[in-house]
Amino acid sequence: MTDTTITRNFLDTPSFWREYPERDIEFVRWYPCDVRPLTADAMYAQQEKFPKTTSFYVHIPFCNQVCTSCPYNKFNTRNTLVRRYIEALKAEIDMYSRLPYLKDVVFTSGYFGGGTPTTLRAEELDDLLGFMKQRLNFSDDCSVTIESTPVDVDQHKLDVLLKHGVNRMSLGVQTFHDPLLRYLGRARAHTGESATRTIELIDRSGMENLCIDYMIGIPGQTHELWAQDIRTLMDLPVTSFSVYNYAVLPGSEVFFALQSGATPPCPSTHEADEMYQYLHTTLMDAGYLALTYNDFIEPMRPEWEAKGVRTYPVLTDGSKPYRGLETDTFYLTDHLSQVWGRCGDMVAMGSGAYGYLNNRMYLTEPDINAYIETCNAGRLPVVMGAYTDEHEQRCRSLVLGLKLLRMKRSVYRERHGVDPYEYFKDKCDDLAAKGLIEITDEAIQVTYPKGWYYIDNICKTFYSDANYRLPQPTSASTEILNWQIDRADGRKGLPVVQL
Repeated sequence: MTDTTITRNFLDTPSFWREYPERDIEFVRWYPCDVRPLTADAMYAQQEKFPKTTSFYVHIPFCNQVCTSCPYNKFNTRNTLVRRYIEALKAEIDMYSRLPYLKDVVFTSGYFGGGTPTTLRAEELDDLLGFMKQRLNFSDDCSVTIESTPVDVDQHKLDVLLKHGVNRMSLGVQTFHDPLLRYLGRARAHTGESATRTIELIDRSGMENLCIDYMIGIPGQTHELWAQDIRTLMDLPVTSFSVYNYAVLPGSEVFFALQSGATPPCPSTHEADEMYQYLHTTLMDAGYLALTYNDFIEPMRPEWEAKGVRTYPVLTDGSKPYRGLETDTFYLTDHLSQVWGRCGDMVAMGSGAYGYLNNRMYLTEPDINAYIETCNAGRLPVVMGAYTDEHEQRCRSLVLGLKLLRMKRSVYRERHGVDPYEYFKDKCDDLAAKGLIEITDEAIQVTYPKGWYYIDNICKTFYSDANYRLPQPTSASTEILNWQIDRADGRKGLPVVQL
């Protein structure tokens, strides 16, 4: 890949960073961002943490059809490559199971992402899931999510998933309108009608939590079409859902179609903002609970409340009794709580996956052939990472924790030995003066609607000096990642750092 190609896709203008009152829309999902070359041996040279529980993320980088809007590490399905990949993945899982750091750890949550994990055949899913259950210690109430599309799941696959304890599915519907699906490159994959049938199938199967992924900003999308999508969603047996901004990838097929006028334009920023506001008010007026600013779950069920699931009041002007869910009180949201709320460990397995272990954030080899070769040689495929010292850990807890819209001060004090407001007093006071957060004796909480709108500005406020103005690290290739690093600090050819 040439520097010109990279520049075209990651422009000189730092569109990933905006200072208030401009709105930052780069989705913060990982921290820290200042990643460097790293080896697995360096990660575990000295054990600094002794966790009793953890979570996992498994990346399955295959799709039957690659969408025009997808920025993730993925490949079209090719059977011989899939088989080789699964065997390499099992070798990696086996290596982790024998690692002293993880040997006795209990997994309380997990996530299979991609790509589309359910592009694997039922027999392949059965093999992989069964192998993991043999090698790793799962808690009895382990919350396990798997991503799918409406055409990549059937009754046979559902039976296999349920047999192995998968209790949450994230289904990439994006929209129920067929013309919009065509602009996404999904029309050959599914229609609104087929998506509805798949949702009903999953509901009948007994899957405990069905999450639907939606997109805002699709070419040709209007407020009326968006409102219809929300009404459709609320009428279907869906437990929770997530909404993401559609991104036009420079140089992609849809990029040139938009330039030529062959595809209708995307909604303006103002129109997309109005769609988000409609989403929030429509759902929360109906009793839906906020998990993040773009993730919601259905109204509280009596059986959840009986099991100790708790909610908290969303900070409005007092005119609306909106509420959010305390994710650490509900096992079906435990993965979200573990990764962001508690900033806990997460074992990342598969090609191009980010994880966090032993105070290091790390990336596995994104080149699928190099990944397979490394695992088959008996080496863990860690290639990049970042060490988090005590200060970075304190930053990380707010950068990621506030994605869940509030941070309990008592929880932060227990974790870090200091109060978050006292440690970040100037930053907190500045955000509070702008009306973006509210500080109480109990928590630092993001305000609604203003703070929600600026959520990524808020999270980035707590970046350390070493991470200030850095983009979210890519998982697409180490070449692009190294380019990001070089652009950030002007250095070339960085050596492997013994973190």
